[in-house]
Amino acid sequence: MCASYWNLIAQFTCPSCHESSDWELQTHFMGGVKGTMCMDYYNIGDKISPLGDMSVILNGKNDDFIGDCPKCGKYYDFGGQIVNGKVESVFILKHL
Repeated sequence: MCASYWNLIAQFTCPSCHESSDWELQTHFMGGVKGTMCMDYYNIGDKISPLGDMSVILNGKNDDFIGDCPKCGKYYDFGGQIVNGKVESVFILKHL
């Protein structure tokens, strides 16, 4: 059994190395209790079933995404805009 998080694949340009690539981001937001949840991967714009028709902005206070640049390894916290159960966009909250 793994933690109740889910994964998002997002095309993003790293502010540190300026390389554009697919990032693998993770969040616990509305992750549920399903034991295989951590194996679920979504892309920007996919319908994410645990979110239903929810619309919210993850701003770091209510939750966030985490990820590191696949090119240079720099770690970032990301916010995200969720509209009708789909992540429409992500943005950097802070650099750790």
